[in-house]
Amino acid sequence: MKKLSAFIKSARFAEVAILLGFPMIGLFFAFESLPQLFSASVFLFAFGIFSLFSAIYAFNGLAGMDDDSHNARLSDLKNRKKSFIATLVVALSASLVFFFMIRFELAVFAVISFLLWCVYSFPKKGFKYRPVLGTLIHFAGQIIHFLMGCAVLKPLDTGCFAASVYFAILFSAGHINHELIDHDADEKAGIRTGAVCFGVKKWEKVSFFLFATAAVYIIMLASFRKELLPLCLPFAAAGTAHIIFKISTLRRPPAQVKFLKERSFYRIAYFAAGIAFILAKIFIIKGFIK
Repeated sequence: MKKLSAFIKSARFAEVAILLGFPMIGLFFAFESLPQLFSASVFLFAFGIFSLFSAIYAFNGLAGMDDDSHNARLSDLKNRKKSFIATLVVALSASLVFFFMIRFELAVFAVISFLLWCVYSFPKKGFKYRPVLGTLIHFAGQIIHFLMGCAVLKPLDTGCFAASVYFAILFSAGHINHELIDHDADEKAGIRTGAVCFGVKKWEKVSFFLFATAAVYIIMLASFRKELLPLCLPFAAAGTAHIIFKISTLRRPPAQVKFLKERSFYRIAYFAAGIAFILAKIFIIKGFIK
């Protein structure tokens, strides 16, 4: 029982589940008919993407064991080397098998994604330890994850790429907020993130700018591409609510609790937007989108 608990803990399933939202939104973005939801490809993709993210988090945990000991939020993951390795090997192998069963291109995307996150997490030398570069990995990685979801059900097109940029900006902004949350622990561990290098106040402004850019971008998509309205409207509403929330808290001291509260707010807001988008695609696809 203890070994199973250690395995689940090292896999960081709760964080994996949150990250699943982006590729699953990509899948529903490509969704065109109800029978597609019950196809073998969709089920295989769900297992495959969950396994891929589990492998990514396992490598991240394995690579950052020493640094995470300084972080109260992650300190309980130390001394789990064997669990991390077991999760990494099993999950990565399973993901590639699942993706190969759908499309060869998905397996290629998965390998690229895993390698990108290895570059990010590599001990002491990875982009995680460099300002801005870590955020760029999050941007590139999110484009790949969203496109993987799209590729399950249809060939990739300009609409897929346009939508992926929105989620990449959003994901990058969220990463910056995480750097703000972990500023003190990262500084103590010698990790030169953007928040550590440029200061919390400046990095908070960058976070605000990126979240605002994402909101403006999705509204622009709604203006130019009618077929993207079911995606744009709920996320534009969530983005607007988030910006109002950020403005209302700008004068508060830039402490960890502030950024944790913001994370809770935007996770709920964008989760609700994702559910609204999925329901729109399922129930009004025939009449509204086309």
